Amino acid sequence: SSLKLACPCYSRCRPLPAAMDLRDIPDRWKRFNPETPPYKYFPNRTRKQTMVWSWMAMAGFSAFGYLLAEIVERQSVGKEEQIKEYARQNASIEQVTMIKNQSEAFKEIMMRARRQRLGLPPQAHGSVDMRDPFDE
Repeated sequence: SSLKLACPCYSRCRPLPAAMDLRDIPDRWKRFNPETPPYKYFPNRTRKQTMVWSWMAMAGFSAFGYLLAEIVERQSVGKEEQIKEYARQNASIEQVTMIKNQSEAFKEIMMRARRQRLGLPPQAHGSVDMRDPFDE
């Protein structure tokens, strides 16, 4: 028999066929036509048809994505005010404080990044010494 077992367990493994001869594989490149390449799907199409369908698909999906983004944007504008009002009525003092502290921390991080991007030195902390302005 030309079948060999790949594993010594002999029970669960499927037998593997013997090595194939390369002469048994058909040479598809001998009958290759560059105008009609061997496509897996819709095999009789030309390269120009493939290009046209590709551009049409890109344009169609782009238009669909744009319309979907517009619809989502229009829906979210009305809900934004509703959510703000709901949060204003139902948020506890601790939650409001945490949100305010978080937004101030983000603002500080962004200002630090902006100063760094503009090439400015880090902002020096002010002096905490109390002094009389009229004493000079």
